Formats: sequence, C-alpha cells, structure tokens
Amino acid sequence: MQTAYKDCTMETVVKVKLISGENPLKQIREALGMSQRKFAQSIGVNHTTIFRWENGQTKPMFSVAQVKALQREMWKVGLEWQDLPDDL
Repeated sequence: MQTAYKDCTMETVVKVKLISGENPLKQIREALGMSQRKFAQSIGVNHTTIFRWENGQTKPMFSVAQVKALQREMWKVGLEWQDLPDDL
C-alpha cells in the first residue's frame, strides 16, 4: 500500500507501507524501482549479497556507511530506520 504526499521541499514523495511477513529490503528495492544490482550499488554491497538477503540465505549485516546509504534510499520512499522490523 502506498500513499502520496508532499514533503517540505514540495516534491512528491511516495510513502511505502511495509507488509509484515515479506522481505522488507525487497519491498524497499521494488518501491524504488531498482534491480538487485542497482540497489546493491546504491548501498555499497555486492548484488549477490542482496540476492542472499532477499532469499533468506543470509541475515543482513551493515557497516555504518551502508546503514547511511540504506537510510537515504529509504527516505526516497518515505521510510525511516524504525520502520524496519526488529528481526531484519
């Protein structure tokens, strides 16, 4: 489910509502319209890492730089770090 609204810069922002039980990183990536490769580049990981995270093969672990990069991508779809599930 998505809701459009205007932010303080008057740019249209799409607020994504994460669906419980579905992979949140995949939902964010798809909301951004990015391939796994492009999303991986944007947050500083290898595209195979994204594949493994999305398929539950490995648990995500982030460096500080990757957390910051992921947060920037999340802002583009109206999400904050606290919107992620605790068991990510």
